[in-house]
Amino acid sequence: MANKVANKKSNLLPPTPEPAPWIIFPCGKGRKSHTFTNILDPQKKGYVRSFLEIRRKRCLLSMHGWLLMIDDLKKDQFGKEQYFLWNPDTREVINLPLMDSKDASDCCLYILSCVPTNPDCMILFVGEKENFFLFCTPGDEKWTRQSYKLVRDKDVSNEYIRMGVACTSGTIYALTSQGATAVIERNHCGTLSVRLLAFEKPQTYPGTMIYRPYMVESCEEIYYVVIHHLGINNLKAIGHVEIFKMDFAKEVWVKVESLDGRNFILSDKGCMSFSATKSGTEGNIIYFTLYEDNGCLYAFGVEDGSLSVYLPCPNLKTPFFSPFWLMLSDSNRLVQVLKGKANTNPLAESQGKKINDTLGIVKENVEKPNSPNNWIDLPLDILLSITMKLPLPVDYINSRLVCKTWASSLPPTIRWTVNPICSATQCPWLIFSNRGSSTCSFVDLKSNATHSFDMPELLGAQICFSSDGWLLMSKGDRSMFFFNPFTKVTIELPDLPRNFAFSGLSFSPLPTSAQCVVFGIIPMTYNFADVCYLRLGEKTWTWIQCDHEIRITLSYTNPVFYDGAFYCLSQERHIGVFDIKDGKSDWTILCAPQPYKSMNENYLVGCDGELFSVYIGPKGKWVDVHKWDYLKSKWMAVNSLKDKMLFVSRSTCVSLKATTEGMQNKIYFPITFRDKNDYVYYSLDSRSWHSSFGDYHSENNY
Repeated sequence: MANKVANKKSNLLPPTPEPAPWIIFPCGKGRKSHTFTNILDPQKKGYVRSFLEIRRKRCLLSMHGWLLMIDDLKKDQFGKEQYFLWNPDTREVINLPLMDSKDASDCCLYILSCVPTNPDCMILFVGEKENFFLFCTPGDEKWTRQSYKLVRDKDVSNEYIRMGVACTSGTIYALTSQGATAVIERNHCGTLSVRLLAFEKPQTYPGTMIYRPYMVESCEEIYYVVIHHLGINNLKAIGHVEIFKMDFAKEVWVKVESLDGRNFILSDKGCMSFSATKSGTEGNIIYFTLYEDNGCLYAFGVEDGSLSVYLPCPNLKTPFFSPFWLMLSDSNRLVQVLKGKANTNPLAESQGKKINDTLGIVKENVEKPNSPNNWIDLPLDILLSITMKLPLPVDYINSRLVCKTWASSLPPTIRWTVNPICSATQCPWLIFSNRGSSTCSFVDLKSNATHSFDMPELLGAQICFSSDGWLLMSKGDRSMFFFNPFTKVTIELPDLPRNFAFSGLSFSPLPTSAQCVVFGIIPMTYNFADVCYLRLGEKTWTWIQCDHEIRITLSYTNPVFYDGAFYCLSQERHIGVFDIKDGKSDWTILCAPQPYKSMNENYLVGCDGELFSVYIGPKGKWVDVHKWDYLKSKWMAVNSLKDKMLFVSRSTCVSLKATTEGMQNKIYFPITFRDKNDYVYYSLDSRSWHSSFGDYHSENNY
């Protein structure tokens, strides 16, 4: 009878075609119901379920297919709080001992070592202020409280265990607040001990002041993931993601560029991984949610650095609360396989369609050894005459990939002169590269074509800024260089005096000029910023501190060069001007900004001596454009760009005159619609978002 009841209850869980994690939103007044959605579902359907066991309860941890819950409203006569474990699949409840509310409030970390059916299962709470453990096993009548001490060569004040993760073997690895690596071990006498390892602190990217760290266990490997945010007041904008893995042999944290085909899930309520092969999903993806943005799901592509943002449940009951993940344990009924879908994979099919929709990908032809003479045997002078008249540099590169004969006959690099007629009609191209390979791709927004090339010069490097075909690149902590992807010319720059940490970089004029200056700025506090600049030909960078006349927060957008000065935008719409005329430098804040509504995303664009600012509201619900009035030193609202079009991104912003009908008065973003090369723009005519090649139309960009 008990089994029948359990089976009946388990059917309350929504079905899903493959084993993949659920994201669950508590919603409704008092958390009366929960909305389930599965990342594998191509339609992103939401299922509303109401479970009596967790109604009005709060989730603290999701791990091994179980939830650690707290009953906030139920306390005994001594003020002790009730905790319990709950299995969403079988709806089994395991009550834990009552806990003193003071101890509970001091805890910053919760760990479930393994499934509760395992006799070695332990529920561990870690205290922050007094460095203590609270732990028990299922069936215990009370918690065991034990102090711990971090023994180091030198005393570090206020150091505590900040995060931790349990392997499937039961071993618990942790990181302290100072970045030390530790192991929490269970002794035979029933106590716990902490052992610090000789691992150095992971050397994370220094370019942001706000970041979120996570620990993940995957196939007995321990990973450390850091999500960097853009600015102090912009916790929803993601700027950089890093992944480290523990190398147990060398006792170091090693930065990695791949998850070995697995996917990670990050949450403040527990981190986990799952196999992309078993679930039928694309691998090397990190999924996460943000506490400040409860309704959104983020997916970061480790290999290409892409960031996807979804609204998985757009019609949540209000109020809704911070979501949590659920990955059912292998010991449970994982999923219900839908009839007729056992041998199909919706995501794999959509990925195949995505590849078919990508046009113009160039592959080298394989020549047949005994093929008769034909066009590949054109005389060299005729071949050069034809290829030198091609309108774009990428067309010349493509011509060398036609066959081996042409590849050996045509020079690998040329000094390209842009056709002035062609340049008037051409649009900027998007460029992106995989983190772990030398493949570089160019996306033509007008033709929806992708051109891919092997460029080993870009392997491990990051594009910081581009102008007129030149890329300003960073590599490692201090290395920077110029690279032209069409001519393959590289110009090395002196190493930075400090680790790379710029919020904005720019250069002008082109690096082929002796007057070229590279300029970078770092927002240190509200009151000052660090500026670093280099005149081409100098052996060292100049690094100075610039004090602000008023409190401002610099934006994470690249400066604009105009009339010998670099113009920088603040999140409050101030303009900071760094003038380096006549060998001198001067930093000035132009005041009188207009009131701002949002600091989520903003850009500064230069156009024929004019400055435009573009501010995007939450979820893209509005886009404001203003033009800087130099005489009045204030922003003027812009309702129409007329015949201009703007292309904005965090690395480069461009303004062009539209020569193709229908492209004017629009702002183009490096955002794709439904995982295709269908890029999104904002129209100032309709005041809404559109897709370039489809019929997508929306008032927000989600």
